[in-house]
Amino acid sequence: MVIIVFIAIFAAGGYYLSLKAHPLTKCKVCNGSARHYGATYTDAFRRCRKCGGTGRKDRLGVRLFMKND
Repeated sequence: MVIIVFIAIFAAGGYYLSLKAHPLTKCKVCNGSARHYGATYTDAFRRCRKCGGTGRKDRLGVRLFMKND
């Protein structure tokens, strides 16, 4: 039981360090292009609504672990 707790703490620490180094991930809606193409007019595009036109989103846990950083 102690080993499982130790592994969980070690994994959480590693994930925290990974979030510090790389806090953003590619937006899955626009695939990182920051554009959303229309269905009818395929040449027309607008900013992606999900990422706000940046092409990036926060990784899971960024707001939880780094809200004061």
